[in-house]
This record gives sequence, structure tokens and C-alpha cells, in this order.
Amino acid sequence: MWPYMTRSGPNRRFLPFVMLLCVVLPLFASHQITSFSSMMFNDSITLGLSENSDDLRSYGMELAFHHESNWLGELSVSGLTQRNAFDDTSGRYDEVFLQAGRLFHFPVGKGEPEMAVRVVPFAGLVFAGNMGFDFVQNLVHVSLDIEEVDLPYEYDGVRVYPRFGVVQTFEYREPAPWFSITDLVFFAEVEAFYSPGYAARIFSSVAVGQYTTSISELSVGLGYAWETVFDSWRSHELVGANETGVVGFLKGHFGLLSLSYKWYLDSLQGYGGLGFDVAFDQGKVWKHNDLLLSLGMMLPYRVSTMSLRYTVAGDFGVFIANTFKMVPLEDEDRVRENVSSWHVGGEYEFSQLDVGWMRPFASLGAGVRRFLVMGDADEDAADSNGRVRLSQNVRFSMDAAVGLRFFTDGQLQFNGVAYGLEVSGGLFFTDSHDFGSEFDLELTQRWMPYVRIGVTVGGAI
Repeated sequence: MWPYMTRSGPNRRFLPFVMLLCVVLPLFASHQITSFSSMMFNDSITLGLSENSDDLRSYGMELAFHHESNWLGELSVSGLTQRNAFDDTSGRYDEVFLQAGRLFHFPVGKGEPEMAVRVVPFAGLVFAGNMGFDFVQNLVHVSLDIEEVDLPYEYDGVRVYPRFGVVQTFEYREPAPWFSITDLVFFAEVEAFYSPGYAARIFSSVAVGQYTTSISELSVGLGYAWETVFDSWRSHELVGANETGVVGFLKGHFGLLSLSYKWYLDSLQGYGGLGFDVAFDQGKVWKHNDLLLSLGMMLPYRVSTMSLRYTVAGDFGVFIANTFKMVPLEDEDRVRENVSSWHVGGEYEFSQLDVGWMRPFASLGAGVRRFLVMGDADEDAADSNGRVRLSQNVRFSMDAAVGLRFFTDGQLQFNGVAYGLEVSGGLFFTDSHDFGSEFDLELTQRWMPYVRIGVTVGGAI
């Protein structure tokens, strides 16, 4: 009878780790697997678009594989919380999806442009309840000097539900007219999942992007999600409500690096992930970097940074860059400062000074910087996520830097993509001379000297 309930005491804390082993061990035992991906998710990966409220779907992990026979497997783990400051409905639960399916591919027509329909039916299990993920969350919070999240579990055990679903995708692909090995792609997709007694969800979306012969893939899209929750857990109902509505998303991979971001526009919640995507199709050799993705940290402020550089001609390139950070301001009402910036600019690499494993560069960019302060809403507020905007400022900003890139000639490469390191020093300017706020914000300095350390991923397009 569904759901099956277990109260195995401390042993339930090992349930996700047992399932993890069950999935991972067969992957590495077989040489026939075509791809394996692993991704860590957290609502702190905001890209500066959403607030890091550290609530609702707060953190998680996903493991997936695709066998050459087109059989698929996926393990998805999430920790979910609902902090309610006004009554006793606050709570938390842990969620695990374990499912398998098979891809069916139906070509539409022949030649270019390429069109196809993909259908993936799934079946699996949902585990929900107390699996001890609160210990992991609070361990990370203590290490980062963040307030612990002490909430009661909705159910002091583990419930098990069946899960059935299907993903249907229409794909259109044609060669990009200005690149030699890159295709432009369009997707229209519908996902439907049903877990009797737990939840049902439908998500329809469209996306556009690029695909470069297994080296890189990037798409942006917009969709709409409907979710119905069948159990009586208040925190589950609020998570379902926040994940219903218009959804913007970004997903892709660049070599071994994979990334994902979902932005729930109705509730302004965000959920991002970074991980690895290993494809076992050898033979591609790195030639040069048309695109260079850089992920790093701006010190001493501990601001996350991302940039994407495109080589225009010779040593000159253009880039887009994003920085973001959340700073807790007050424990009461969970007041948080969310700072982000978006810049475009130019960059020059000094190839004449290249010593084979190191190359200098200089960059200059400009754009805007946003200061967003969020806090808990009043008791009678209509916000489904219980958060409200307390203040917001958008200011002009600039960034100038010089630095060194290491391993620029493909010394560290795998399957057509080169990896390296980058160290730079710079000066960040924000037009904040008349900035006023009732809160003691941390990152409003007009001039911010910094050191940035990052990893780079590059390849041809």
C-alpha cells in the first residue's frame, strides 16, 4: 500500500547514501556508459537575478547517466524548508527522486535543417520525510558562520511513493551561418510527472541556444509550470506554490563543466547548480579558444564571479560578466543584502608576452550594480514565499583589471576543451556617493580594490 512508511531511527539518515552508492557503483563498473553527470544545487547561486532567501528548495544534488542503449537513470536529492515567523506552521522535509527511463528518438524528415521528436517515459520512487539532511545544512552553515536552521520535520520518518512521468521534446537544429562547428537549436518541451499521494507537475517550455559538437551547449528558455500537492505538509504546499507559474531557465555544459539555473518569476525565487558532465566519446582535440568561460571569486569580499569571453580578432575579445553575493544583515526577520552586477566590456591578451604556459591580459568593463535588501513579510502579506523587498538601488559601475592566465595553450585538455587558471587584480568602481539606506550594508564602497582567482574553460565554436 502506498505510501509505505518507515521509522528506522538513525538508519534513515543513511538512506540517501545507500541509494547514491547503488547508482554510482554500476556507472564506474561498466565501460559502455556514454555519459555521466553530477551537479550540486543551491539557492545561493542566484546570478544576481533572485534573492538568496536560504529557504524553500534550498539545496540539493543530482546524479544522472545515459547509457549507449538509451536507457537513463537519475537520482535527485533536495532539502526543503519553510521558515514561518508568525505561527507554528514552519517546518522542513527531505526529498529524493530515484527513477529510470528510456529515450526514444524519432527523426522528422531528412537533411538540413535537422528535426526530431524525443520521448522519454520514466518510472521510479519518491522518498520524502526525515532523512537527516538538516545535519548537512547546519554543518555548512556553522562552517560559514551563518545562522543554523532549526525547524521541525513534517514527518519523523520516511514515506515512499511511486513516480511516473514522460518528457517529450521537439528539436530543430541548423548550422550557425557564422561558425564552422556550431549549430543553432530550438526546443519545445513538455514534462509531466505524477506521484499518487504526493504531487503532480506539468512543465511546458521553449528554449533557444547553441550546440558545438559535444564541446559546449548552452540554451536559455521560458516556460510555465503547474504543480498540485496531495499531502498535507504545509512546507510542501508552499514549495509547490512557489514553483508554479512562469519559469525562466539557463542550462548547458562547457567541456566537463555543467551549469543550470531556474528563476521562478512569480515568486522571484532562484535555484542554480554547478557540476560535471563527462561524455565518453574520445577523439576531439583542442585547437584554440573562441569562447572562454571563467568562474571565480573576488577577494577579500568573497563575491562570486562569472564571465564569458568571445575572441573577436587576434588578441582582442569582448566579454559579459556577472558578480553576486548575499550578506546576512539581521537575524530578526532574516534581513539580507543581495548585491549583483552585470558588465560588458573589452579585453586584450598580450600574446607577444606569452611564455607557453602563461599569458598576461587586461580588461575594462562597465554596467550596473544592484543593491537589493529583502526581509520577512508581515503576517498578513500575500507573498507565498513570505519575503518582501525592503529597499533597492541600481547604480552605474565599472571594473578594470590586469592579470595572468595559466595553461593557455591547451596543456590541460580533455575531449576538445582546454582548462586553466586565472589570477588578476583590479579596481571596482560604483557610483555610490549619495547612497543612503536604513541598513548597514557591507558592499557599498565607491572604490573596491580586489584580487580575483578563477578557473577557465575554453574551446572552439
